[in-house]
Amino acid sequence: GVQRQGCEALGNLSLNEEIRLAVAAKGGIDVVMNALAAHGSSVEVQTQGCEALGNISFNQENRVLVATKGGIDALLKAMGAHGSSVQVQEKGCEALRNLAFDAANRAPVAAKGGIEAVVKAIGAHESSEGVQRQGCGALYWISRLDSELRTQVRKAGAVALVEKALAAFPDNEALQKDGKGLLTNLGS
Repeated sequence: GVQRQGCEALGNLSLNEEIRLAVAAKGGIDVVMNALAAHGSSVEVQTQGCEALGNISFNQENRVLVATKGGIDALLKAMGAHGSSVQVQEKGCEALRNLAFDAANRAPVAAKGGIEAVVKAIGAHESSEGVQRQGCGALYWISRLDSELRTQVRKAGAVALVEKALAAFPDNEALQKDGKGLLTNLGS
């Protein structure tokens, strides 16, 4: 439908740095957030909305805006409602990872249940290279440089799942880098 296509268009446009800034400046974050809220049962809208928020969040200013406008909650709601959807989980993990590039977003992501949501996604979709890659990246960035958050990641059961992901996808360089970096940071 129109909402899915609109989110998809904003996500695709946001792959370009200049357009990404314009999308945020012209209210694109609100458009995506409204679509996610109004179409919670649509896997397609949730997938495209998560992807759009992830792409929009690929720069510093927009990460702050997305988080301030409730993006963390929207992503976690989408992931919670569509746990069986590989696409929603992958795009949700990717968006949380991008938000966690900003150190100020890491504790709020964790406090709202982001660590548990990512661990759940990794555990539920062990055969999905995309979920494993984005999930490992999200956990790496969420827990980066914060011993309390690293403890939360360990307690959530991430270590065994990340070890499985590393073994299952040895040729995925990004997954290997983030997964090994995460295990090193966790002291595992």
